[in-house]
Amino acid sequence: MLSEYHRKKLLHHFRCLDADRSNFIGQEDAEIFASRFAQLRNAEPGSEMHKEILSKWLHIWENFWSKADADGDGKVSPEEFCQGIEEAVANPDYEDPLIEILFDIVDLDGDGQISAEEHRLFFSAFEMDAETSAFVFSKLDTDRDGILSKPEFVSAKREFLTAKEPGAVGNWFWGSVD
Repeated sequence: MLSEYHRKKLLHHFRCLDADRSNFIGQEDAEIFASRFAQLRNAEPGSEMHKEILSKWLHIWENFWSKADADGDGKVSPEEFCQGIEEAVANPDYEDPLIEILFDIVDLDGDGQISAEEHRLFFSAFEMDAETSAFVFSKLDTDRDGILSKPEFVSAKREFLTAKEPGAVGNWFWGSVD
């Protein structure tokens, strides 16, 4: 059973993923994020880079988000999203198989790390505040080296999904839930 805080956090996450503000997550949202991240890489629609990014986002839709579509209507409601995450993280060995894909999408220059600027652009692609990005980046950069390594990023996202109460560093992954 989700704690009140965990549910609040997951609903915040849901709103971040609802790119078209329809109050559902669907394939359209994945396509919007693909377009936004392609623009960040100056990739023209139909280019190989755009196709690669779109493929990654459609993989996320098909292999993660759509799995929560309990009623089979082709879209995920806030309740379905929370239920899907709750079921996934109930397994103590839960590993988010798609977080590394997100890392690769956010790592715009492909150098295997996320800079503060790439993190700011990540937040902008999800229509979150750039000033908040700097604060969140400082929280997630646990070794204080000025970059987010893949292990830091993956750990923070895992902690975001699994931590039931405030206080965990990973709770900041998608910014403030308040």
